[in-house]
Amino acid sequence: MKRRIGQHKARVTLFSAVAVLALAMLTGVAFAAESPTSATLTGGSLNISSDLTAGSFTGVLTGAAQVLDGAGFSGFSINDPRGTGDGWEVTMVATQFSNGDARIALDDIALNSFTAPLFTVVKADGGSSDVPGTLNAAATIDTVDAVGVVMAATSAPGQGMGTYDFTADAAAWKLALTANEYAGAYSSTVTTTLATPAL
Repeated sequence: MKRRIGQHKARVTLFSAVAVLALAMLTGVAFAAESPTSATLTGGSLNISSDLTAGSFTGVLTGAAQVLDGAGFSGFSINDPRGTGDGWEVTMVATQFSNGDARIALDDIALNSFTAPLFTVVKADGGSSDVPGTLNAAATIDTVDAVGVVMAATSAPGQGMGTYDFTADAAAWKLALTANEYAGAYSSTVTTTLATPAL
């Protein structure tokens, strides 16, 4: 008699489990446990992730004004991992081309002769936000006031978040010469500055 009672209880338990499962399937009721989770993102630092490589100009004096094309200039890359969407701007400025000859006072190439090109800007990866909306046209960067020229600036909140490549044909860099330049080796330094635009 005890065995029959035990078998009866087992059958009742099994029947109850099957009934609950069938009821859940028929009514769409499911059992779930919720586990709260979170994500904390810390911003990085705005940076020039790939520097501009300065190139060179080579030419033969002809006794007439001429414009030399650049060679060997590379692009550069900007990385904004701050996660603020505040935007940024790039400024380029160059020193006057000088040959370092102290014997002749006027043999440096005149200011406003060195022109940087209009750059093409593209996302370095598919996850970046919109590219900067304001690009500066080709302009001289060896200016009298040494302010340089803004080459790119975000024009709306949320642009410029991620990594961006700036490229231009090396020959698009220009150096204008007058008819009375002195022969010799000249040098100039290009400084690229990345900063948050002033409000």
